[in-house]
Amino acid sequence: MREPQMARGAARREALLDAATRLLAREGARALTHRAIAAEAGTTHGIARYYFGTLDQLLDEALRRLANQQVEEVRALFHELPDADVPQRITRIVQYVTGSLAHDRDSGIARYEFFLEVARRGQLQASLNEWGVAQRAAFARELRGAGSADPETDAADLLTLINGLLLEQLALPIDDFETVRLRPAIGRFFPEG
Repeated sequence: MREPQMARGAARREALLDAATRLLAREGARALTHRAIAAEAGTTHGIARYYFGTLDQLLDEALRRLANQQVEEVRALFHELPDADVPQRITRIVQYVTGSLAHDRDSGIARYEFFLEVARRGQLQASLNEWGVAQRAAFARELRGAGSADPETDAADLLTLINGLLLEQLALPIDDFETVRLRPAIGRFFPEG
């Protein structure tokens, strides 16, 4: 009897975190309240308060959840074809970035809303920092495998560049983003890219 209840509880928490991410992407951080998140999730205000006593707790868990999802996606991406040549390495990063824009735009927008919210709520910094450390480590391994002389610095710079390009594309989309902006920018971080 207890396992179904635990599963339902986990599903409710996940639904609330998904709702927070959707609402954040659609309306920004100012729209996030327990009541609004509960309505988005199709549940009651009391349920949202039960699982997440404070809005900061809910935001922190939603940030961690999005971070974990994206870190795992990147790790899986780089795990495939570990001995890929430079053009293949560039292509898989480009396809990951453009795929995320095409298939999960809300997560992209929520990502940058979280960045801004961290600037306003210092208590979220640890979660954002953990995300950055994990992403930089994954990209550094990829760049090391491609022959980078300074993979840690290059990874930090490449991620900063990708974040800037993604934010720009979300706000001011251009049709030839992949070929004109993204691929050449990523290619500069790879020897013979």
